[in-house]
Amino acid sequence: MKIGLIGLGNAGSQLARVLHRKHLGLVAIFSRDYDKVSQTGKRKRIFYTNDLADFPKDLDLYILAVPDDVIGEVAATLSHLVEGGRVVHISGSQPSTVLAPYFERHGVFYPLQTMTKGRRIKFQDVPILITTPDDELRQDLLDLAHKISNHVHIISDEERAWLHIAAVIVNNFTNHLYALAEKITDARDLPFDLLRPLILETAQKVQKLDPQKAQTGPAARGDQETIDRHLQKLENYPDILKVYQVLSDSLRNR
Repeated sequence: MKIGLIGLGNAGSQLARVLHRKHLGLVAIFSRDYDKVSQTGKRKRIFYTNDLADFPKDLDLYILAVPDDVIGEVAATLSHLVEGGRVVHISGSQPSTVLAPYFERHGVFYPLQTMTKGRRIKFQDVPILITTPDDELRQDLLDLAHKISNHVHIISDEERAWLHIAAVIVNNFTNHLYALAEKITDARDLPFDLLRPLILETAQKVQKLDPQKAQTGPAARGDQETIDRHLQKLENYPDILKVYQVLSDSLRNR
């Protein structure tokens, strides 16, 4: 199978790396950033361009690894260049149907993982969620996914949308809490590194325990005196105080 990858952001770059490393048919890449795409293309010795009009027209699969808000726009442009192509996007929040007006054979190939520049992802541990109404495309995506990951699932657009909400909570919101904690430690000239073992143990614990059973802290044990003391100290940090209050209330309600 000959694959073309459109987009070299955080997720696209990680996907390009694993497809190329495992010799899974990546033959062409596109990015509007010429420096990025040329550097990647030369290193992998594959076709590269920053002009979509020059992209190969005869590939077996086109993967759109572009921001959610331009998936439709890129698909529309590609549809004028590629007739009868098979196209998937890798978004967690956008439905597969965003591609339907442009390509009959369409779907989603979603790696459920946070991806950051400079950090290599172990794709064998990353769940890959597949959505498509096309039986032949579904089988090809399954075959491709199984060569990358040990955790492959067929899933509906609705199920993926709910999973994406849950993913935002456990990843984006949690990381924001780390940033708020760092704001406190920096303001008090305390090393954030003192919290890293706690962060690690919390993440490791939830791999073995149900999150509710793993919960600790003043709100979980109903220690209002400690909560009030914390809220008093946070009066000069209204943004953090609000988050602390909302999450404490949520914990107590559970």
